[in-house]
Amino acid sequence: MEPPDPDYILRGFDGPVTSLAFIPNTWDPRDNAAYLVAGTQAGSLFVWNLKTRRVVHRMMSIHANSVLSVTVLGGGDTGEVLSQGREGVVIRWKLLSVDNWLKMGLIFMAFWLLSKTDNVTPVPG
Repeated sequence: MEPPDPDYILRGFDGPVTSLAFIPNTWDPRDNAAYLVAGTQAGSLFVWNLKTRRVVHRMMSIHANSVLSVTVLGGGDTGEVLSQGREGVVIRWKLLSVDNWLKMGLIFMAFWLLSKTDNVTPVPG
């Protein structure tokens, strides 16, 4: 069985899309549109209005490497979003409006790769 044809193709990114998250509109009760945040391989975030199918906000190269994850906190009720870049930085955003995002803070992550042969000893607490 063939997959169905798409209703619409969102275009205009600066590279391949690596992460997606839906954001319900909680800041403007007059607007019933839902939004889609897309993280790209170039480290940018694009916000799409799914009603008009247009980009309403761009944050270009906010991460030094590709965006690994975009997460909406509290189901969108908090107006907060996390974006994680491959460089190990997580940015916490506050959505004041669809085109006004406030950077609330940065979290620097360290990554360790463990194999089955690594000996990990718990530290007494």
